[in-house]
Amino acid sequence: LSDEEIRKLVMARLSVLSPDTNISVGSEGNFTRDQALESVKNGGKIGEKLAEVEMEWLRSLKEGSST
Repeated sequence: LSDEEIRKLVMARLSVLSPDTNISVGSEGNFTRDQALESVKNGGKIGEKLAEVEMEWLRSLKEGSST
């Protein structure tokens, strides 16, 4: 997947969360759904971390379903 495709995927997953959802990103802090969406959209540090976590989750889901 391209960076743009990954960003769109992460944004789609975040957008279904409740607007008052808070997301904890390790030592980076807590972020609202909208702050997370904005960071993913702009390619910010938090957005990149969220994309990385999302891709790891998808890989583990795929590996788990193939066993």
